[in-house]
Amino acid sequence: SFINMPKNKFFSLAVSFNNTMAQLTRRLRKEAGKQPFSLSEQTTMALLEQNKKMLPSELADLHHISAQAMSQIISRLFSEDCIIKNVDENDGRKTYISLNANGKEKLAEMRAARSLWLAKAIEKTLTEEEIAQLPSVVGLLQKLSMVQI
Repeated sequence: SFINMPKNKFFSLAVSFNNTMAQLTRRLRKEAGKQPFSLSEQTTMALLEQNKKMLPSELADLHHISAQAMSQIISRLFSEDCIIKNVDENDGRKTYISLNANGKEKLAEMRAARSLWLAKAIEKTLTEEEIAQLPSVVGLLQKLSMVQI
């Protein structure tokens, strides 16, 4: 059980780190909530940017949501002229979804808004010495994000 799990010298640091990352993630999501698109819509746009084209079922699976919920997201993005739908040439029953130029621009604007909030928070909250440490902290976070244990 978890209670009997051996805890090494890094465990309490890991707990504190995890809690802090969760807080920052929630705050960034709150900032994302101030955007013209929902977090699910933004995530869908980001997935389409990464993967170029996807089936609605693939998007739903990656989101862990129902096909019906994904259909609503796709309808909204289509009505906002952020995506295009392309029928598969080999199988007319399949329709691929892609992010169009307008969608890419909207996604970039939303990312920039979150980054601007974070930049202002850094400037307002941290000392010059703390700001000077951030590049190495970011490097460490990137390194941790790549670990497979």
